[in-house]
Parts: sequence; C-alpha cells; structure tokens
Amino acid sequence: LSGNSVLCQVVTKEIEEIRSEFKLINSDSTYKIVELDTDYFIEEGRITDGGCSLTGYSKNGSIRKIVSWVGFSSGNEIIEFYYKNNKLIFVYEEFHSFVYDKASGEFRHDTTEKTFIGRYYFKNSKLIDYITTGHNRFEDDTVDPEKTFLTESGSNMNAILRRMKNIR
Repeated sequence: LSGNSVLCQVVTKEIEEIRSEFKLINSDSTYKIVELDTDYFIEEGRITDGGCSLTGYSKNGSIRKIVSWVGFSSGNEIIEFYYKNNKLIFVYEEFHSFVYDKASGEFRHDTTEKTFIGRYYFKNSKLIDYITTGHNRFEDDTVDPEKTFLTESGSNMNAILRRMKNIR
C-alpha cells in the first residue's frame, strides 16, 4: 500500500509540474505564430467537412504549443498540444457538437455545445495520466490515446517546423 501511495505522490507532483508549464505557455504573448490552413491537411489526406487549421507557437526556434482545429459534419474538434524542450507534455482536447433542433429535425450549424473535454499528461513520451468527460474517440479501446497523440503531435510538429523553415 505504501508503494502505491509513493507512486501516486510522484504522478501528482509530475502533473502539477505539467500544469505549471501549461499555465506558463498560455500566459506568454511573445510567440512567433505559424499557421497552416486547409491546403496542409489536403496534402496529408485529411479532407474535412468544415475546414481545418493548424497553428504553431514557437519561441527561440522551439515549439511550445500547437493547436489543431477540424470542422466535422457533427461538430468541431480542437486539440492543443503543449511542449517542453520539444517534447510533448500535455494534450487538451475538446469537441463541440452541433445542437440538434427538434422543431426542424436538423442540426444547427451555427450553435454548438461542448460534449467532450480531455486532458492527457505525458512524461518521456509516455501517457502518465488522463482525465476525460463526455464521449470521445478512445472509448472503444481499439484506439490507443498515447500512440495516437504522439503520432499526431509528431506530424503536426514536423509540418510547423517545415513551414517555419520556408518562412525564413
């Protein structure tokens, strides 16, 4: 039992460190911003219903944050990837579903409600903890969130770095 208590304290301390870094990243307003639009996603074979964008935030040549926004027929997905020393430390994910209008029998594409929030904590390329509310793409256990986010993070980072190199 004491071993589990020590492990819990270590994970809790690591999560608090990640949260501090997350707050530091979000409070900095001096980033160089790099944006990729739908053309990037089409090249990657990810065509979407409502468009998409990828935005990178860098400082001193180091990526600190990447935000992916994708518009689907059912709503909008926003995923924020956070980095320390170019290593993924945190992912914040939201899904905003279009609201169904019972009177018209259709979804309203001008109104959304937040139907999912996910917080994923990473250390040394390993998912150490996560907290989710609502329904998400990892529910059926066939998709591994650790592998998925590391793959997406790597692809996104490479795309932002390529774009930064072309801007110079």
